[in-house]
Amino acid sequence: MKKIYLMLLICCCTGVIAAQELVIKNDKIRRVLQFDGKRWRTTRFQSADGRVTLKVQSDEWHILPMDSDAGLTVADFTAAAAPKQYQVKDTSFCTISYRPEAAALKNDACPQQLLITYFAVKGQPFIRKKLELRFNKPATIDRLEVERFVNGDAQSGGGRGEPVFIKDQWFTGLEYPAGYSRRSNGNLPASYGRYYDSVGNYSFIDLEGRDVEPHAQEGMVRLMHFPGYAVPTGTRYAVQSKTAVTGYARSGADVRQAFMQYLETIWKKPRSFVNYNNWFDRSAKDLKGDAFVNVYKKYKAAIEPYGIRIDGMVPDDGWQDRYSIWKPAPKHFPEGDPDLVALSNKLKAEGTHLGLWLSVNNYNGNIDWGIKNGYSEAKRNAYFSRYGRYYSLSATKYKTEILQRVPELAKKADLIYFKHDFNDLCDMGPGNNHPPTDRHGHEANLDVALQVLTATREARPGIFQNLTNWIWFSPWWLQYADYLWMLAGDDGMNGNTPELSLKAMFTTDRDTYIWRMFGNAADRPLVPVSRLMTHGILQTAPKEKDISLQDWTDYVLMHYGRGTLLKEWYISLDAMRPELWAALSAVQKWADRHQAALNHTVFVGGRPDEGHAYGYMGWDQNKGILTARNTGPGEQTLRIPFNKETGFYGLPGAAYHARVTYPYQEALAQTFASGKEITIRIPGYATLAVEFEKGAAVAGRPSVPQAIRFQTVPVDAASVKTTVTLPADIQGRCELLVIGHPRLPSVTINGQAVEPQKTAQARLNHFASYAVAGMKSNKASDWNMAGYNLMPYLNKTIEITCSGAKEKFDLYILTEKEEAMRSMQSKNELLPANKGTRRQTTKLY
Repeated sequence: MKKIYLMLLICCCTGVIAAQELVIKNDKIRRVLQFDGKRWRTTRFQSADGRVTLKVQSDEWHILPMDSDAGLTVADFTAAAAPKQYQVKDTSFCTISYRPEAAALKNDACPQQLLITYFAVKGQPFIRKKLELRFNKPATIDRLEVERFVNGDAQSGGGRGEPVFIKDQWFTGLEYPAGYSRRSNGNLPASYGRYYDSVGNYSFIDLEGRDVEPHAQEGMVRLMHFPGYAVPTGTRYAVQSKTAVTGYARSGADVRQAFMQYLETIWKKPRSFVNYNNWFDRSAKDLKGDAFVNVYKKYKAAIEPYGIRIDGMVPDDGWQDRYSIWKPAPKHFPEGDPDLVALSNKLKAEGTHLGLWLSVNNYNGNIDWGIKNGYSEAKRNAYFSRYGRYYSLSATKYKTEILQRVPELAKKADLIYFKHDFNDLCDMGPGNNHPPTDRHGHEANLDVALQVLTATREARPGIFQNLTNWIWFSPWWLQYADYLWMLAGDDGMNGNTPELSLKAMFTTDRDTYIWRMFGNAADRPLVPVSRLMTHGILQTAPKEKDISLQDWTDYVLMHYGRGTLLKEWYISLDAMRPELWAALSAVQKWADRHQAALNHTVFVGGRPDEGHAYGYMGWDQNKGILTARNTGPGEQTLRIPFNKETGFYGLPGAAYHARVTYPYQEALAQTFASGKEITIRIPGYATLAVEFEKGAAVAGRPSVPQAIRFQTVPVDAASVKTTVTLPADIQGRCELLVIGHPRLPSVTINGQAVEPQKTAQARLNHFASYAVAGMKSNKASDWNMAGYNLMPYLNKTIEITCSGAKEKFDLYILTEKEEAMRSMQSKNELLPANKGTRRQTTKLY
């Protein structure tokens, strides 16, 4: 009988190579299983040509009951029938049905039937797997491992919503933001063990150790999630697993690049979106009648002359009736939905669209009203209890209504965008359709959130979706969302390192968060920096209208130079002037032209708020874009890997040349070789845009600003005197910078006391309280800074005396010289509204 059963299996399985071997495959990849007389176990994954192989010893799955470590694997089941292989269009499927052994039925989590399905799409070098557990009665699954195997090769990666990489050739993971992957011994990385896991505005869910395998084994890989209750399906109950995927990189290729190429087959494709948000703008809070449309008309008049547009106008928190499930507030929309639709139609008639802020769990709604009306409040863990209240997404009444209401809003009002804020996704409450644990409530609430996002896209194809507070950097979010919050404070101003410009401090704040998340090349998220929401450009105070054009353009350029696809404007009209609009428009057009390279930017350099040079490097094949900045007063050299670490996948040894396109234009004299480090010298407090292209640099000498001649000598124990001759050809800025550590000396010029035109002081580790985790610098120290205008002294020799300095201080001269317009310039070059300027700093003491 055993021989007859085996022959039946062989006859029913196309692709069977030997008597006990089953091959699931497409034209790129195959998964090979071996039959032991009772069950099928995977023995290897291979490229179709056999050149790339991953050998495994597989348990196929692991089912863990509540309150026990006694789990079930394929060893506890027997194949109930021959595998069934079939083809649906371009997808090859193989399904195997299993029944439990008699002893396994004593386990509370044992299904009466288990179906395992493997499938692969033609042309794709990866293969997927799903499980379905069928029960005759209500059942609860604590943890379900969709893949569980042992492999002896080097392994890396893993974590919440992250793939595991094996021998730099293979990747495997669950296509689910809250899937958990472990590797190396089956328990690494530990929960929140990645470099970036517990930084900033992060999301904490307590797994209570139920992710841990007590019988760890060297080389074990596990892909798991926490499904909880089996779902009624007619007269039965079922648990559907999340989908596992395993793929490879061709021989010699980079496995992370291969993973990103896989991700591109399922994610929402990268798209640029420019939107105005009214959160910081008092003049735009009134949404009644034509008020908000008239705000847009003013912006339209301001930017139309420069050839750019706003894609969406977005009312933030406040448009909604808090005593409802996302109905419009009567004070803004007396007739409810018809008024909201009317606003959308008026904006479309003017050439833009309406977007809305909306928290899927009704954070900031009146939860007491909701409880009285039958909605269930989420029970928060200790971490989330510090923040606001919200409804349980998985509780039946709210789930039903939110799945209907959000898509309805998107379709009815023809919305272009949702800003989905406060994604706590934490619920330990009983009676909310999941076991009352953190891990099961997290998964149940996330599942509903993903259903809302999916249903919204079905109702309004093309809508932009942005997920903000308390997400995490799983690349699998990008199946559902266009953008993810960078986990910072909304509008931080970093005062760890001496800077006079407030806009520079804003930039340092944003980029320090990104450094903390993405600055470690050995352990950084796979989500591209370009997909981050960074809280955009903030320019709301009327006094900011007089900002220097250089400071403004530097600030805007760094925002766009990160690769930012979500271009948010928190801008008030009374804080702008035409030159600022012109500069913003120039940078916007520059970013549009180079978006292909900017889509792939990675962080390079050191920690911004400790005075280091840093930047963002992006490649589109042989075209590279670098946006770089020096947060210190002295010139620094930025060192940039010219290889896969920065997304360059070309062959080593090729020649490349570069040119600075902002704030001045100049071809760099050096030739850069792929595979070898790029070095760029950046003056103190300077921001640069640099373009790289294939080919050797043209021989020539770079132009260098005229050196400033000076001599500094001590006067006494607390005073120094500097004699300095200032050039005559400075047209932009000539400023004496004094940095006290912490106190400033008094300053005289030619014996006359002078007052600074600008001052600033330290704000050490001034991070938002809800986003301070992991951010504090232990190198930051107290400082004060002053800037003195030296323009009246051009073409003169002056004496600068600094006295009363009982503590360390630094003395610099910063100059900006306007550059002559060069023949290489065209109307498409990135320049501010005035001529380009070259910045130089000279350290005097």
